[in-house]
Amino acid sequence: MTVRDLDFHPDEGYVRCFRVPDPGVLVNDAGRYVRQSLEPLDLGDVGDKLVLRHLAFSTEWFKINATYDLAGDLRETRPPDGVPFALNCDIATPMVRVGGDVSAVDLFLDVLVGLDGTHRVVDEDEFVHASASGLISPAEARGAERGLARLLDWLRTGRLHELLDDVSFAPVTTAPEPLPVARTPLSEVPSVSPGIRPSWSGTE
Repeated sequence: MTVRDLDFHPDEGYVRCFRVPDPGVLVNDAGRYVRQSLEPLDLGDVGDKLVLRHLAFSTEWFKINATYDLAGDLRETRPPDGVPFALNCDIATPMVRVGGDVSAVDLFLDVLVGLDGTHRVVDEDEFVHASASGLISPAEARGAERGLARLLDWLRTGRLHELLDDVSFAPVTTAPEPLPVARTPLSEVPSVSPGIRPSWSGTE
């Protein structure tokens, strides 16, 4: 069985479709979806493979992406700007399920977290532009602000790392190679389409 994880960025004219084979799905229930895959990420002296673990929630306005080495330890990656992080948290609409698919809309804001717990909020200008230009609705902008505040509170209280520990039972060695990311027409995914998606009018 393959789960379709549908991720819509409102400044793109298509939906990113991550097809996840059964070995990569760790949790798939009404409240939470967790997947992992083996990714070719450069970590210098610790090798060129990392496991990316992705967590999405039906009641939270964010998703979490955590990177692990092949020993199962949380590790930092270094982006082009040179500031390393181990967690990349996407502010996004709550996960919606349609059949066997899961979907969400990216709301531009991201929180990057280092191993020492330091964090920074990025892409705030893109969020302001998306709100002002109607790429996201006023209800979604408010949801994003609530989600950011809640995520930062989870960081302060340690709740975020408790969530990661909750899925640590799954060995990273079972993570499959990722399938190619497909582009699905927006017209085929009403759960993320502007004007009709649940979060647009604040029904989430």
